[in-house]
Amino acid sequence: MNSHRAPASRRQDPVRDRQERFLRGFVGREDELARFRAALDQPSDTVAVLALHGPGGIGKTQLLRRFAVEARRRGREVVEVDATLTEPTEEGFAAAADVPGTGRPVLLVDGADRLGRLEGWFRDHYLADLPPGSLVVLAGREPPGPRWRTDPAWDNTLRVGRLDGLSRAESARLLQNTAPGRTTSRTARLAFAAGHPLALRLAAQDRDGPPDDDWRPAPEAVAELLDRVVGPVPSAPHRQALEICAHVPDTTEDLLRVFLPDQAPEIFDWLRRRPYATSGPAGLRLLPAVAEALDHDLGWRAPEAYLSLHKAVRAHLQTLIRTRPEPVSLGAAAAFNHLQTRGRRFPGLGRGERADPVHETPCDAEDLPAVRDLAHARLGADGVAAVDFWLHRRPRGFRLYRNARSGEVVGVLGLLNFDRWDAVETAIDPVLAVVREHVEAHRELRPGQRVNLVRFTLLRRRPRDLVGARTAMLARITRELHVQDRLAWTFHTRAGDDHSDRLLEYADFRRLPSGPQLAEHGATLFGHDWGTTGMTEWCDLLDDRMFFGLRTPGITGLPRTTVLSRAAFDRAVHDALRVWHQRERLAASPLLHAAFVARRSGDPEENLRRLVVRAIESIDQDPKAKGERAAVWATYVKGGSTQQAVARELALSFSTYRRYLKRGLERVCWHLWEQEVTYAAQAAVPSFTAAPGTSAW
Repeated sequence: MNSHRAPASRRQDPVRDRQERFLRGFVGREDELARFRAALDQPSDTVAVLALHGPGGIGKTQLLRRFAVEARRRGREVVEVDATLTEPTEEGFAAAADVPGTGRPVLLVDGADRLGRLEGWFRDHYLADLPPGSLVVLAGREPPGPRWRTDPAWDNTLRVGRLDGLSRAESARLLQNTAPGRTTSRTARLAFAAGHPLALRLAAQDRDGPPDDDWRPAPEAVAELLDRVVGPVPSAPHRQALEICAHVPDTTEDLLRVFLPDQAPEIFDWLRRRPYATSGPAGLRLLPAVAEALDHDLGWRAPEAYLSLHKAVRAHLQTLIRTRPEPVSLGAAAAFNHLQTRGRRFPGLGRGERADPVHETPCDAEDLPAVRDLAHARLGADGVAAVDFWLHRRPRGFRLYRNARSGEVVGVLGLLNFDRWDAVETAIDPVLAVVREHVEAHRELRPGQRVNLVRFTLLRRRPRDLVGARTAMLARITRELHVQDRLAWTFHTRAGDDHSDRLLEYADFRRLPSGPQLAEHGATLFGHDWGTTGMTEWCDLLDDRMFFGLRTPGITGLPRTTVLSRAAFDRAVHDALRVWHQRERLAASPLLHAAFVARRSGDPEENLRRLVVRAIESIDQDPKAKGERAAVWATYVKGGSTQQAVARELALSFSTYRRYLKRGLERVCWHLWEQEVTYAAQAAVPSFTAAPGTSAW
């Protein structure tokens, strides 16, 4: 005997060690393991078949490996075959799958959907020759074909299941197992992978992220994920369709037709057959990890094409919001929100997290107890009183959000609209009182204008309810922003532990000063002035923030400005003159953000005052217009008198004074508008290169 030869038990240690490491690192799949164990224990005189299907990288091969360990522990003979590596003939497969002719063997076939023309032979002949009691597990990207599912011979012996992603807890364990001790950017890595095991492993092995959890996957990791899950794409239009599908939550043939009018039906049919796409009520949806990877890849590879695609899809969704019936409009609003927060993470808007479906209903009388219970849980007794008050005053402003399975109320939205102020309402509700004070101090309502107030957003804190209810509420709010005519202001009340600050600030809602009225009720108000930043400018701002983050490049070398129509510009000039001696109101003028003011050095308010004075003085260039200049100067700059008093002071009849004043204002507006056009024309082309220190992706 060779004294240097290791004992047999020691020679087997590496095999056992690898198996133990595999078992320690294997995560999840408890339901599939339970079904496999039940199939192992089931006494049967027939051949049982378990068929698992799912997209690439979802963990089919690892699960088959785990099944093999389980079966061998129970004393079963196991044969493992990779159909992608076998010769595509009956003899070649039979040689690779050398199943014993006795006992109750277990046959595990990976890549079973690659059998191709052998599938019929395998189903009708090969399996029939296996010994009774055999267990066969098939794993592939595609489910078994229709012949399997419609043949009565397999009704009681074939079980088909789709392999989905891991839960969040399981994903966290796999991330930790893959890169022990890594703590940076865990939330971002988990959000990117969305439970997809291969994406999780690639994310875990990727470079360390910054401490603020702003990690994004490296292009190499994205490329590997796409190569292994998506693979080759037939053509450039197919690739474009994938990129559209990745950018929106759900894709329909109608959406593809906007970009690919002649190929939409063919390409949509191709998309729906991909193993990484699922069909739902609203259209096709890609596997979250695939959608994230495709979106990151286009943003990194072709940033200008990415922004162009984004803006075109966003404009299409806005058309749907404004023109389609409410159910379609709400769906488009939810998609708009998804687009404008692409790649950003906000509390309660977890992408890829499993959530129960939620549907919106009006608030009826029988729902009041449930509304009060939720108000008491979230806001306390004072909150219940406030909810009761507004339910009585404006019941149509309330929407309920119900768990679609149980019917339970999991969210309440109180969205109130005002076109005038009611003394009783402002006296009873201090939040509305603060809103009114702010509006009147900055930009009073004109006839027909409206103010939106998101007064209540009450949510149950169960995670599976929270995501769906918050998403549905935000869709309703976004729809109202688009469809309400002459919307002047929107305010959002944050109360209690509602963690929406980051989202509101991202959406350009400014925090109002917290006075004693709000502090007493534990409320914070955020507001957006649509007169300063209108819908078009707001959407452009969100486009930039989606791609660049809060630090947007804007206009190269120049401050960001507000674009006003000629009519809006003239109104702003008139308003500025009316509040000439009220500094706090002049500070809210949209002219401060117009190009002819904002693109000059120095204090914007001082610049505005100096430019308006020069515009008034320029009237003197026409000798016949001295009366017009005097009327404007005495009425606004000098101020302090009624128009009748100013007319008497100028020794003019009131009708003549009014005529001079009107013509003088027209001259001032025209003088300032010429400067605005000149400065706006000097704007540099927007730069799509991120600012120093800012990574676009």
